[in-house]
Amino acid sequence: MSEGGIMDRLKMACQNESGMLMLINLDNFFLFNDVYGRDMGDKLIARCVSIIDSVTNGDDIKGRLGGDEFIIFCKGLKSKDEIQDMLGYINKKIERSIEDILGIKDKISMGVSIGAVPVPEQGTDYETLFSKADYALDHIKQTGNHGCAFYTDETNKRYKSEMGDLSKNMDEKGDERGALWLDYEYFSIVYRYIRRHIETYNDSALKMLVTIVPKNVNMNEYDFYQVVKKVGMLINSSLRRSDIMMQSRQNQFFLLLPEFPPTYIEKMVARITKKCEDTGVTELVDVNIQNEMIMSSKENAPKGGQA
Repeated sequence: MSEGGIMDRLKMACQNESGMLMLINLDNFFLFNDVYGRDMGDKLIARCVSIIDSVTNGDDIKGRLGGDEFIIFCKGLKSKDEIQDMLGYINKKIERSIEDILGIKDKISMGVSIGAVPVPEQGTDYETLFSKADYALDHIKQTGNHGCAFYTDETNKRYKSEMGDLSKNMDEKGDERGALWLDYEYFSIVYRYIRRHIETYNDSALKMLVTIVPKNVNMNEYDFYQVVKKVGMLINSSLRRSDIMMQSRQNQFFLLLPEFPPTYIEKMVARITKKCEDTGVTELVDVNIQNEMIMSSKENAPKGGQA
């Protein structure tokens, strides 16, 4: 079914039905994809689709939002305990599925988080209800994965109070330079937001993977670590303040550059390379840079479809 068809059904259900609108996010999918590759990621998504189908009713409305997120309207569902049971079932099934797909027990903590909002108690407008479910999901993602949060008026007041305090503590002073360097946990939250922004506003971004390899296989581990650290600082200073980066592996950096013009890609690669050359880094290591544009699925084929 087309995305438009699912959206129309969701809007009608929110206006006329009683139940629960839920956003289900596959935690740490980005890292799983990075470590095991897209083919394994596609297999995992297919398993998730099957698991979600098995735990919901046939007349529930189910769809995909981007690569790692699902939206569901469960008709007649009101019990929070039932959703908690659903969460536990999905997470157990995902754990077993990963062992089956990989043939080993994965070290990455995989599972789902759920943001849910009751309908019509919290309204009947789909866009408003979606925002509330998204708000609940963001809250649970920031406080810990593999959980479930329900949007209510009381929790909304508490979240707003917490958010106000956090905002005061997190505001930048205005003198920070270079890209925002985050660890995986926070990078994944920002990454997920940017992917949503791209899909919503038909935008694009550039992702880059920088891998550092020692030219001398016998290079001292500590010396190599120091060189990698230096490359990270050079990369950071080459990027805009609106860009984000993380160290995805011991010798690898993942960069995300929102609203980046494709015509400037070669210049950015050359800029990073030149900084490494000028500082003598390339005499010790090879700095390999891969890049790929992230485009809205509207630019290619229609996204969506039933889960």
